Amino acid sequence: MEYDLEEDEQSFQIRQRSRECLISIQKSGDESDQAEVVNVGYIRVFVICLSLAGGTGEHLDSEIYLGLQHISEFISQLHLGRNDYFLPYFSSQPSLSKRCIEQIEEEGGNEEIDSQLINKGNEDLNIKKEADSVKGLILNLLIDEKNPKPSWYYFYI
Repeated sequence: MEYDLEEDEQSFQIRQRSRECLISIQKSGDESDQAEVVNVGYIRVFVICLSLAGGTGEHLDSEIYLGLQHISEFISQLHLGRNDYFLPYFSSQPSLSKRCIEQIEEEGGNEEIDSQLINKGNEDLNIKKEADSVKGLILNLLIDEKNPKPSWYYFYI
């Protein structure tokens, strides 16, 4: 039993360090690096970190909160582009943001994000608000602006 706890802690540390490396690459990377981290499954790493349904994921509130934050920030930057003085510039890459959303769906991430909407964890972190933000971002990016609007749409704007 003691061995299992030690092994679990080592596995957690490896996953945490791997996420930190990927975050560093993504934050300091240019346009081609963003495509590369999407291709290696950057978003999948954070969806797995949210994984609570099977009881195998990190249950720490801070890990869940940071995972949601990174998902939101990364998809937003891909969709809108990044123009930050301290970080490399890249233009909008909506095809990559849509691929990230597909990866979230493939990993069952929508269900994991939904499960965080009822998380009663650490009040200081406000996991529910972050989960709601990620859910809204995903749903809004799936809207195709070329779709015709119903006739009543323009009356409520």
